[in-house]
Amino acid sequence: MQLYSLLPIVLMLFSLMAVCDANCIFPIGEKVPGEQLLHNITITKGPLAVEQIIQLELDYRVSPLRNEEITFVQLEGTGPGCSASISNSVNRIKQLLGTVTSVTQLKEFTVKLSVYGVLYE
Repeated sequence: MQLYSLLPIVLMLFSLMAVCDANCIFPIGEKVPGEQLLHNITITKGPLAVEQIIQLELDYRVSPLRNEEITFVQLEGTGPGCSASISNSVNRIKQLLGTVTSVTQLKEFTVKLSVYGVLYE
């Protein structure tokens, strides 16, 4: 098998998993002219009785009543770091699907999403 045939597979794997920095902040997508903030979303699990690795599931879809598309999402998690697995199996301009996981054991974990997009009239 040639190296060139493996390159698309390797690139796809990198796009599915991201390990955040110590602040657990990273962008998804790209900023575009004319976009606006569609929603601020906060997801929390805890407080729990014992510390553990915590996973939060993401499933955001644009409103079917409005003609909007997702362009950019700013994800910010609490804790000393996190990892995220964002699905490429959905239409990413209409849905954000994935999992964010704490990298250390915590009693409480929160992820804040700022979803930006464009509205077409």
